[in-house]
Amino acid sequence: MKKQKAPGIDGISIEIIKELHDMNPDILHYTYNKCLELGIFPETWKKGKLIIFNKPGKDPYLPNAYRPICLLSVLGKILDKLLVFRITHLLHKNNRLHKQQHGFRNGRSCETANFRLWQAINIALQERVPVTLLSLDVQGAFDAVWRKSILFELTQANCPQNIFNLVRNYFTNRSIHYFQDEEVWNFDNQRGVPHRSCNGPPFWNLLMDTAIDLPLSQGSHIQAYAEDIIVVIRGKDKEGIETKGNAIPDKLLAWGADHKLSFNIQKTFQMPITFGGRLNLRNPPIISINNHTIQVVNNIKYLGVTWDCCLTFTKHFKALRDKTDSLTYKLSTVANEFYSKRSGLFRKIYYGAIEPYLLFGV
Repeated sequence: MKKQKAPGIDGISIEIIKELHDMNPDILHYTYNKCLELGIFPETWKKGKLIIFNKPGKDPYLPNAYRPICLLSVLGKILDKLLVFRITHLLHKNNRLHKQQHGFRNGRSCETANFRLWQAINIALQERVPVTLLSLDVQGAFDAVWRKSILFELTQANCPQNIFNLVRNYFTNRSIHYFQDEEVWNFDNQRGVPHRSCNGPPFWNLLMDTAIDLPLSQGSHIQAYAEDIIVVIRGKDKEGIETKGNAIPDKLLAWGADHKLSFNIQKTFQMPITFGGRLNLRNPPIISINNHTIQVVNNIKYLGVTWDCCLTFTKHFKALRDKTDSLTYKLSTVANEFYSKRSGLFRKIYYGAIEPYLLFGV
């Protein structure tokens, strides 16, 4: 765990814990082993300290002008991380980690997600059939997770009883506390995974993997990165895509209803692939979700890469060029000012800061 992190409500920092461990490691070892053995997450470690930051340039009278951050106990975070290791090992051993989930997974990233998307589209191009993309966003995601769904999926994964008891106890009696001057506001936290916790991502993936595993019609591909879902639908013609495309949102809505989750319709888009002339934006497939026609767009930004309907990536490269020009100018100004006599440093700056930015998604 990184040093110089803000402590939680108990005020115990990682530096203090490190000193304690150096003096007497048996204290922490015994405490955490007992928690894992008995399936108990101490109540005081379940309390979060709420800090609210004002976003610069925002109207302070508007709710969205503030960014909340919840500080958790460092002692609790350590037990949290031990729990994550055991659950991840369990899911890996039982083959419960879906290969089409690219978020919060070792060996997976934004780049692997974009590459897999290209592979799915390329299959349709090689078969010379029309293809369209659906981009969906789970509303609230981590904050809206129904905890009983997580517990149910753990039972399906044959979770050991002590680990299951620890997770169940971890979710009970959680609270958030906000301090302002001499006043304290206390709130119960009864839904979602704790903000800034270590186990939020694996718990979310455990749930999302059941959506990725839904049986879809032949010629459909679904993948996810955290809460972002993208579906590639190919068919013999536009009508075939419409038939398949309207069945998929229905299945996802039913999945969401089972887990008390919903989709953000304003962030749900369809992008027909017009490359090859098999589909066009003037007469696109009509696909609906929850009785709302999904908005058709000519480009989608997916994990840092702007995909366009013609597959030219022109908009992506133009934006990348503009940002790179700005970054290069700023870095060169600083380098010339302070390091003009160290020519080798310019090469390091290029390889370390500029080239990785340029090659992202390539």
